[in-house]
Amino acid sequence: MTRKEQILNKALELINEKGFVHVGVREIARELKISPGNLSYHFGKKEDVLMALLERYREANTSLYETYLATPPSLKGFLHLMKSIFESQYLYRGVFIGNQYVQAQLESGDHFNYQEIYERRLAGFARIFKELHTAGHLKLSEEDVRFLVFHMTLAGRFWIYEATLFDKSPDRDSTVKHYLWMLSKQLSLFATETGRQSIGAFTAELE
Repeated sequence: MTRKEQILNKALELINEKGFVHVGVREIARELKISPGNLSYHFGKKEDVLMALLERYREANTSLYETYLATPPSLKGFLHLMKSIFESQYLYRGVFIGNQYVQAQLESGDHFNYQEIYERRLAGFARIFKELHTAGHLKLSEEDVRFLVFHMTLAGRFWIYEATLFDKSPDRDSTVKHYLWMLSKQLSLFATETGRQSIGAFTAELE
């Protein structure tokens, strides 16, 4: 593991524990037993660490979507994708929760064209649901597709805020399982018999 990766991992651990505003570069350096100068060689300021974490998070999620899209469409596969996405969001929870700096950066577009990323995610979910319809796992009208797309973007963005409302670090597995169960119930309303069997195969693996 490189020094840069060590810094990012320790920073993420501290941010998840204390929140972004309560973690400074000196504390990160102290936890790693390195000098602040050594840390600043890789990251000039705390905000640079945060941007690097956001980029790492984005790259990880993009890879997850690409892996799913390279396989035949199924609700079981889609739910496995969302399980990995939820686990990734849980891992980076401190980066987003109550972090006004991140919100400002996403809105400004200085580091990320968030509008473009958002539109790409919408198009990606629309493609996924249409392919699940074609594969016989979901029975959807165009209006249903739009509903599921916006449901996914809403739930996918805010579930972690609700999950950590009273506890910054709830048990990962039981928390993710709870929200996957709710997603499975939502999808089952549109599922064909084949789709329900696929959902059942996924939920059986969660037990």
